[in-house]
Amino acid sequence: MSTIKLSEHRKRLRALLKAVGQQTFYCAYSDTLIRGTPGKVYRTCGKKNCRCAQDPANRHGPYLVIQCYREEKQKQIALRKDQKNLWQKAINYQKQIKILGKLRISCDELITKVEQIIQSRIEQWP
Repeated sequence: MSTIKLSEHRKRLRALLKAVGQQTFYCAYSDTLIRGTPGKVYRTCGKKNCRCAQDPANRHGPYLVIQCYREEKQKQIALRKDQKNLWQKAINYQKQIKILGKLRISCDELITKVEQIIQSRIEQWP
């Protein structure tokens, strides 16, 4: 393997190791999490004379909810106004899952790159 090619591999390895370190650090040192999908919903109240009954686009809300699985069923849990911190914890969970996916990709690429370097440096027996 030429020194130029080896230098390119080393640069890529340093970049991958830096990315793995940052992603791992973020996953390990973050706020508490709540497993679920945060969302905002708009609802109708059921009163006949209310604005939401006249025009479906004019519903009440947004209300903060977290969708999660409880007892093997999907549930939508409505949060009170004073529970906005729980909604933020669910947002943090979604961010962590995305970073975990990126971390897996980075680790796979790192392993592949090291295997390529090793294979390119193997000499044949005479």
